[in-house]
Amino acid sequence: MKQVQRLASVVLVITIGTAAQPGPARAEQGLEQRTREYEEALTKRDIPTLDKIWASEYTFINPRGELVTKAQRIANLKSGATEFRAMNSQREKLQVHGDMAIDIGRFTVQGRYGGQESSGEYRYMDIWRKNQGQWQLLANQITPIKAKRWSSRAAPN
Repeated sequence: MKQVQRLASVVLVITIGTAAQPGPARAEQGLEQRTREYEEALTKRDIPTLDKIWASEYTFINPRGELVTKAQRIANLKSGATEFRAMNSQREKLQVHGDMAIDIGRFTVQGRYGGQESSGEYRYMDIWRKNQGQWQLLANQITPIKAKRWSSRAAPN
């Protein structure tokens, strides 16, 4: 009888522990919320929020292919060299691997980056890590999407 009670207790503990762990849908909801916070913080130049969202080892690969640190991004925002008036993102693919996530999509932006007009459409890849219950951005890259005209001879297969 005691073995049955112990077994029942172990099964109950495992069931409760498994139910308490966030599944992919919960992780996706948390990342969706964090992405909204991130976009809002960028458009408002909310440095304290961005400081929490960007991990200490955060790296940004900008549209020119340059590596930019967290400190450099914050300095660009503080100086006004980077200013976003509006942003709108559309997630295309999300892969969650435990406390890590890769988010890929497109976004349109109106604003300046590094003192230059940068409005347009971009593809992004964000790498997130859950740290003490909060998603933090470890690295991201954005690439401009340019309309390309293909001649009939150069059309892709």
